[in-house]
Amino acid sequence: MDLKILCVDDSKSVHAFLKACLSDVAQVIESVFDGDQAIEFLKLNGSHFDVIFLDWEMPNKNGPETFEEFKKMGVKAPVIMLTSKNSLENVNQMISAGIAEYIMKPFTKEILIEKIKLVLE
Repeated sequence: MDLKILCVDDSKSVHAFLKACLSDVAQVIESVFDGDQAIEFLKLNGSHFDVIFLDWEMPNKNGPETFEEFKKMGVKAPVIMLTSKNSLENVNQMISAGIAEYIMKPFTKEILIEKIKLVLE
C-alpha cells in the first residue's frame, strides 16, 4: 500500500506495535507523543498523511482536543481514534465530531489493517 502514517500516542509500546504491524503497508510511520507535538509536527512538516492514529488520553492535549485543532488546520487525512474508552457515548461523541474510525485498546494487526482499508475506501 505504501502509506504515510502519523501515530499520536503517549505510549512508546503502541508506537512500536504499530510499526511492527504496519511495516509491510506503510512507507513512512512518524511518531509523536502528545497532541501539542502532533500539531507542531503537522505545522512544520505539512499534513500529507494517508492515515493518522490518535490516542484519546494523552498529556497536554487529549485526543478530542487535538482532533479539533486538526480540523481548524484543515487536516484532510482520516483520523482513527485509539482508546481504552469504550462507552457508546464516547464513540458517538468522536464519530459525530468527524473521526473516521475508532479502535479499542488492546487491538490486533488484523483490526489495524481492516480499519485502514475502511477509511481509505
